[in-house]
Amino acid sequence: MTSDAGEVTYLLLADRAAPYLLARVRWPDVAQVITADCPDWLDDPGLFDLPYDPNAVPVSFAQAASVAAGWGRQLRDEVAVGVPSLIRRMPANWSDLTPAERHALGIESAGRWRVSARRLRRLRLSQATADASAPAGTLGNGHTATPERRRHTRVRVDGRAHLRSQHATISAALIDLSEGGLRCMLPDVPLGVAPQAALSGPFLLEAEVATSRLCLGVEGQIRWSHSSKAGTHFGVVFDDLDAGEIHGVQRFMVAAGSRRGSR
Repeated sequence: MTSDAGEVTYLLLADRAAPYLLARVRWPDVAQVITADCPDWLDDPGLFDLPYDPNAVPVSFAQAASVAAGWGRQLRDEVAVGVPSLIRRMPANWSDLTPAERHALGIESAGRWRVSARRLRRLRLSQATADASAPAGTLGNGHTATPERRRHTRVRVDGRAHLRSQHATISAALIDLSEGGLRCMLPDVPLGVAPQAALSGPFLLEAEVATSRLCLGVEGQIRWSHSSKAGTHFGVVFDDLDAGEIHGVQRFMVAAGSRRGSR
């Protein structure tokens, strides 16, 4: 469990829950941004407006560092100095960037990947078959747990989940995911991981065998937990996702589930 970083605010913009822009802001001296295709920090005074944009998702330092690492950038506590500046029109409109701004930030292709309905059906069918063959009350790998109550088919994912609990980040092994929630595992029993515990969000998920990352700007709740010598398993339910977030979860499951099954 790691504490949030100091006075700098980290914010993500996501398209269908896929992060494509990471900014750090502190009035009046810090306004910097990176993207997947532009991994070097740029100064941009238009970022001072970003915290007021309804599409911006505040994240912890640990969550921001995970996104930056996926783009090949190591995030440090200290702010970069002497970086190039992005010259733009003012005021910035982060919900409707111009083509020139998207080009400068390297995000022209954000969100163009579509989910194949056939691949998603096949993946759900294979996972449902595997779940049906597992003994009742198991996690599919021999561990026992509280009976599953999800309304959605879960897909097993090898990865990490970075969850916000009050003012701290819980980083846990991601075991499976559905459109309604997820299942995680920790090697110990940390404070705050108990049934009915609220998670303030966002949820940042990453898959080990794919480059996919998912940012869900919603709140959630720990529904159940089960501890053994192997660690603590716990299940999380999401608040209602919007259409873009549901699309993002489906895309993430297809990418992570397909790669997992092909190893």
